[in-house]
Amino acid sequence: MEHEIVEKEKMKLIGLNYHGSITENGVAFEESVEDLWRRLSEFCMNSWDSIEKGVINPELSYEIQIWNEEELDETGRMSVFVGIEYKDFDSIPVQLGGKILPGGKYLSFTFEGEEINGWEEYLLQEWFPESDYWLRPFDGQVFHIQCFHEDKFKGVENIEESELKVLVPVEKIDQEIMEE
Repeated sequence: MEHEIVEKEKMKLIGLNYHGSITENGVAFEESVEDLWRRLSEFCMNSWDSIEKGVINPELSYEIQIWNEEELDETGRMSVFVGIEYKDFDSIPVQLGGKILPGGKYLSFTFEGEEINGWEEYLLQEWFPESDYWLRPFDGQVFHIQCFHEDKFKGVENIEESELKVLVPVEKIDQEIMEE
């Protein structure tokens, strides 16, 4: 799996959001995220002309998982946003919401085939502990971005033929603090 540290500009996305528990009933959470994707897809098919001029790349869509460590530990709740990159927020259709992701340093990983299953565990349990980086929080929230390119991600039913790019905001660990 390829990875690099990249500098990203802030991103503006339009799409749909869900906030709920991932621990009470994992199936319900997965179904809610699948429903977000279904609803976004239906909106794009039925109302593409209302957003077409503002869409930056129609072949790319994003899933952002956002959580606060304390809330996740206490309630098992987190947010998921699915959407597409958009030029500006002057003309967002009322059915959709907007999200601005901060710029800065991001870890960029490309996972292929079966690597896609379990990439989160790999990052948190193997890559980060062996690196000089850790997740960079924003306003008390941590997030990661999954980038789905329509020509490269063939769906979970064709995972062997798929590729998934993941972006994670990172910060370099201060070694002096770690040694204290």
